[in-house]
Amino acid sequence: MLKFVDCKIEPVGELAERLALNLGRLSAECYRPETIYRMDQAGWPGDWEGRTILALVSLWNALGTKPAYLDPIMESLPEHLNAEGFLGPVSDGRFDEQRLSGHNWLVRGLCEYWLRTGDNAIRDIILRITKNLYLPLAGQYRTYPVDPDLRAEIGSYGGTISVESGRWRLSTDIGCAYMCLDALSQVYELFRLPEVLALLDEMIETFTAIDFVGAHMQTHATLSATRGILRLAEALEDVDNAASARYLAAGQRIFRLYLDRGMTENYANFNWFGRPDTWTEPCAVVDSMMAALSLFRLTEDPKYLTLANRIWYNALGYAQRPNGGYGTDSCVGPAGDILRPSGDGISEAYWCCTMRGSEGLRARAMHSVLERVDHAGAVELWLPFATDVNVTSPRFSAVVRSGLPERGSYYIRLTAAARLRGALFVYTPAGIDRHELDLAPGEELTLESTFELPDSRERTADGRKFKYLRGDLLLSRSEPAAADNAPDLAPLTNMRDLTLDAAGKDRRRVLFD
Repeated sequence: MLKFVDCKIEPVGELAERLALNLGRLSAECYRPETIYRMDQAGWPGDWEGRTILALVSLWNALGTKPAYLDPIMESLPEHLNAEGFLGPVSDGRFDEQRLSGHNWLVRGLCEYWLRTGDNAIRDIILRITKNLYLPLAGQYRTYPVDPDLRAEIGSYGGTISVESGRWRLSTDIGCAYMCLDALSQVYELFRLPEVLALLDEMIETFTAIDFVGAHMQTHATLSATRGILRLAEALEDVDNAASARYLAAGQRIFRLYLDRGMTENYANFNWFGRPDTWTEPCAVVDSMMAALSLFRLTEDPKYLTLANRIWYNALGYAQRPNGGYGTDSCVGPAGDILRPSGDGISEAYWCCTMRGSEGLRARAMHSVLERVDHAGAVELWLPFATDVNVTSPRFSAVVRSGLPERGSYYIRLTAAARLRGALFVYTPAGIDRHELDLAPGEELTLESTFELPDSRERTADGRKFKYLRGDLLLSRSEPAAADNAPDLAPLTNMRDLTLDAAGKDRRRVLFD
């Protein structure tokens, strides 16, 4: 399995610009300490607060500078917790899946904050939420209702509680009770509590038995849960290899289903399985890229790198708006050929996707370099995105500059701080480049490469139409246009380069007869 390198990563170029834009947006009033604890108006305790904390810690980790409002948010958190240690009303014997989902993001944010600071008061809050909110669910996931007839209401962008069944209060974001597989797997990874592992086993057993398409599961909930399963597979690899392999296989199967039935033709998502005429959700797009990267770390199969790059450039790249936030788009596929913001204006989902976009940006930075070191000290270094970044570690430093995705070129200067032997693998849309490494301390290796970006013409999932790519970039045509031919095609619009008005009016044809 490939692992993250113990190093300092300095994003430069486009990634640095996207991070700075998002940080600016996350400084707005609705993400400040005096505001976030009263923003929930739709029954999602912990969601706004947790996504904000996770976003700010993600930006801190990616940029190296602590966001201005993070400390006051963390300092005021304890005064908002109820007598059982979590947000919202105390337990009433029912299981509100929106509260379980919302606190997933609170626990994730607190885990990342604890990893960064080692603050034991935050660790205690994490463990109390786990004990009082989540562990009472032991034995209850076997009763979770997935009958689609219970969920007649389609739901809106934000999701609402629509019905009660047994002890469950159910959301139009179908399946969001399983979102907390994400947080609970991280709690287990950090603290190795056997009772948490037992609950995770039960959740995964019932989750993997669901007919996701028949139940119209929300793809964001499905993918967040799948990331939790893959995190558990990583956490158990050196402890219980059989369990790790079982969870990896489950994660691969669900992700394959998502690719076949839940992904739009521009590598974003249908908000629900089986509902291709709704809208995308950048939260789920972040999940899909992170899941693809987890699967690459676990399997080293390059197909997951191709997928991660295409998600990054064609789905997340388009979804970031000029103000640095993230917005929902039309679902390109059976219901339409035109990619555009899904509603009036830029369709920014400021209550969720703008915050989750931060984690997507951080995941992109974290995967600037991966490694595996064998028992003899030989190293495999991977550059999964081959983009502009500076890397400094105790064993080497690297300067990476790239023409991707528009041009087929890269420049790498690698300097060994200690003996470095093995191989360097560089992802490109034309294939994986391998370079042998055998550097003494202080020795420098410079690599320069130019290559043709492959052009491809691919059928849509339903086989009705075609899409065109140059390398990993989806090609499109501005609408309206007079002709319908491939030579007029150009890469998707970089929405962040437009004015707010122009972004809201953007229309790109991406499917062709």
